[in-house]
Amino acid sequence: LAVDGEWGGHESAAKRDWFVDTVVDYFGEHGTKVDSFDLEDILLQIMNDEFSILLEDKSEQHISKILEQLFLECTHGRYDLVQTLKQDSQKVSGAYKSSRAQKGEDDSSDDEEEGDEEDGEEMDVEMGEATEPVKKEKAEPIIDEEGFETVVKKGRRR
Repeated sequence: LAVDGEWGGHESAAKRDWFVDTVVDYFGEHGTKVDSFDLEDILLQIMNDEFSILLEDKSEQHISKILEQLFLECTHGRYDLVQTLKQDSQKVSGAYKSSRAQKGEDDSSDDEEEGDEEDGEEMDVEMGEATEPVKKEKAEPIIDEEGFETVVKKGRRR
Protein backbone atom coordinates (compact mmCIF):
# COMPACT_ATOMS: atom_id res chain seq x y z
CA LEU A 1 0.00 0.00 0.00
CA ALA A 2 2.84 2.37 0.82
CA VAL A 3 4.34 1.91 -2.64
CA ASP A 4 1.03 1.97 -4.54
CA GLY A 5 -0.01 5.06 -2.60
CA GLU A 6 3.42 6.66 -3.03
CA TRP A 7 3.74 7.31 0.69
CA GLY A 8 7.48 7.45 0.15
CA GLY A 9 7.11 10.00 -2.66
CA HIS A 10 7.70 9.39 -6.34
CA GLU A 11 10.64 7.14 -5.44
CA SER A 12 8.46 4.70 -3.47
CA ALA A 13 9.14 1.78 -5.81
CA ALA A 14 12.90 2.42 -5.65
CA LYS A 15 12.69 2.66 -1.85
CA ARG A 16 10.85 -0.68 -1.76
CA ASP A 17 13.57 -2.29 -3.88
CA TRP A 18 16.26 -0.82 -1.62
CA PHE A 19 14.31 -2.05 1.43
CA VAL A 20 14.25 -5.59 0.02
CA ASP A 21 17.96 -5.42 -0.79
CA THR A 22 18.71 -4.25 2.77
CA VAL A 23 16.83 -7.19 4.30
CA VAL A 24 18.41 -9.68 1.88
CA ASP A 25 21.86 -8.29 2.69
CA TYR A 26 21.12 -8.64 6.40
CA PHE A 27 20.28 -12.32 5.93
CA GLY A 28 23.35 -12.73 3.72
CA GLU A 29 25.58 -11.33 6.46
CA HIS A 30 24.01 -13.23 9.38
CA GLY A 31 22.74 -16.44 7.79
CA THR A 32 20.95 -18.64 10.31
CA LYS A 33 22.19 -16.46 13.19
CA VAL A 34 19.64 -13.73 12.52
CA ASP A 35 18.75 -11.63 15.56
CA SER A 36 14.98 -11.09 15.53
CA PHE A 37 15.30 -7.82 17.44
CA ASP A 38 17.79 -6.43 14.90
CA LEU A 39 15.53 -7.40 12.03
CA GLU A 40 12.54 -5.79 13.76
CA ASP A 41 14.57 -2.61 14.25
CA ILE A 42 15.48 -2.55 10.55
CA LEU A 43 11.82 -2.92 9.59
CA LEU A 44 10.68 -0.20 12.00
CA GLN A 45 13.43 2.21 10.99
CA ILE A 46 12.93 1.92 7.24
CA MET A 47 9.13 2.10 7.40
CA ASN A 48 9.38 5.21 9.56
CA ASP A 49 12.19 6.98 7.72
CA GLU A 50 11.31 6.14 4.13
CA PHE A 51 7.50 5.85 4.17
CA SER A 52 6.58 7.95 7.24
CA ILE A 53 4.76 4.99 8.79
CA LEU A 54 4.84 4.17 12.48
CA LEU A 55 4.15 0.51 13.17
CA GLU A 56 2.32 0.61 16.48
CA ASP A 57 0.62 -2.77 16.23
CA LYS A 58 3.78 -4.86 16.70
CA SER A 59 3.47 -6.09 13.10
CA GLU A 60 7.26 -5.87 12.77
CA GLN A 61 7.46 -8.90 15.08
CA HIS A 62 5.12 -10.92 12.89
CA ILE A 63 6.86 -9.85 9.68
CA SER A 64 10.27 -10.60 11.17
CA LYS A 65 9.18 -14.14 11.99
CA ILE A 66 7.77 -14.64 8.49
CA LEU A 67 11.02 -13.36 6.94
CA GLU A 68 13.05 -15.76 9.06
CA GLN A 69 10.75 -18.62 8.06
CA LEU A 70 11.04 -17.62 4.38
CA PHE A 71 14.81 -17.57 4.64
CA LEU A 72 14.99 -21.01 6.22
CA GLU A 73 12.54 -22.55 3.75
CA CYS A 74 14.31 -21.04 0.74
CA THR A 75 17.70 -22.28 1.92
CA HIS A 76 16.17 -25.76 1.98
CA GLY A 77 14.72 -25.39 -1.53
CA ARG A 78 11.09 -24.98 -0.48
CA TYR A 79 9.24 -22.07 -2.08
CA ASP A 80 5.58 -22.74 -1.19
CA LEU A 81 5.40 -19.88 1.31
CA VAL A 82 7.04 -17.52 -1.19
CA GLN A 83 4.38 -18.34 -3.79
CA THR A 84 1.55 -17.92 -1.26
CA LEU A 85 2.83 -14.52 -0.12
CA LYS A 86 3.36 -13.40 -3.71
CA GLN A 87 -0.24 -14.28 -4.62
CA ASP A 88 -1.57 -12.52 -1.50
CA SER A 89 0.49 -9.44 -2.33
CA GLN A 90 -0.89 -9.32 -5.85
CA LYS A 91 -4.45 -9.59 -4.52
CA VAL A 92 -3.91 -6.70 -2.08
CA SER A 93 -2.24 -4.55 -4.72
CA GLY A 94 -5.01 -5.32 -7.21
CA ALA A 95 -7.71 -4.48 -4.66
CA TYR A 96 -6.03 -1.16 -3.89
CA LYS A 97 -5.75 -0.26 -7.57
CA SER A 98 -9.37 -1.17 -8.24
CA SER A 99 -10.53 0.96 -5.29
CA ARG A 100 -8.54 3.89 -6.74
CA ALA A 101 -10.22 3.33 -10.10
CA GLN A 102 -13.68 3.26 -8.49
CA LYS A 103 -12.95 6.58 -6.77
CA GLY A 104 -12.11 8.09 -10.15
CA GLU A 105 -8.35 8.09 -9.68
CA ASP A 106 -6.91 7.05 -13.02
CA ASP A 107 -3.34 5.77 -13.24
CA SER A 108 -3.06 7.30 -16.72
CA SER A 109 -3.19 10.78 -15.16
CA ASP A 110 -0.01 10.15 -13.16
CA ASP A 111 2.06 12.04 -15.74
CA GLU A 112 -0.02 15.15 -15.20
CA GLU A 113 0.04 14.81 -11.42
CA GLU A 114 3.80 14.43 -11.32
CA GLY A 115 4.29 17.90 -12.74
CA ASP A 116 1.97 19.43 -10.14
CA GLU A 117 3.62 17.61 -7.26
CA GLU A 118 7.05 18.78 -8.26
CA ASP A 119 5.81 22.34 -7.79
CA GLY A 120 5.33 21.65 -4.08
CA GLU A 121 1.91 20.03 -4.03
CA GLU A 122 1.56 16.50 -2.80
CA MET A 123 -1.33 14.09 -3.17
CA ASP A 124 -3.06 12.73 -0.05
CA VAL A 125 -4.01 9.07 -0.03
CA GLU A 126 -7.45 8.32 1.33
CA MET A 127 -7.21 5.39 3.72
CA GLY A 128 -8.72 4.56 7.09
CA GLU A 129 -6.84 7.43 8.72
CA ALA A 130 -5.84 10.78 7.31
CA THR A 131 -2.21 10.94 6.32
CA GLU A 132 -0.18 14.04 5.77
CA PRO A 133 2.56 13.85 3.17
CA VAL A 134 5.97 14.86 4.44
CA LYS A 135 8.72 16.18 2.24
CA LYS A 136 11.89 14.52 3.40
CA GLU A 137 15.24 16.15 3.06
CA LYS A 138 18.39 14.32 4.05
CA ALA A 139 20.44 16.54 6.33
CA GLU A 140 24.20 16.55 6.04
CA PRO A 141 25.94 14.99 9.05
CA ILE A 142 27.36 17.45 11.58
CA ILE A 143 31.01 16.66 12.31
CA ASP A 144 32.71 18.36 15.27
CA GLU A 145 36.37 19.45 15.41
CA GLU A 146 37.41 16.06 16.84
CA GLY A 147 35.85 14.22 13.89
CA PHE A 148 32.80 12.85 15.70
CA GLU A 149 29.37 12.99 14.13
CA THR A 150 26.71 14.77 16.18
CA VAL A 151 23.53 12.75 16.59
CA VAL A 152 20.49 14.89 15.91
CA LYS A 153 17.23 13.68 17.42
CA LYS A 154 14.39 13.66 14.92
CA GLY A 155 11.30 15.53 15.96
CA ARG A 156 7.83 14.13 15.58
CA ARG A 157 6.75 14.23 11.95
CA ARG A 158 3.62 16.17 11.19
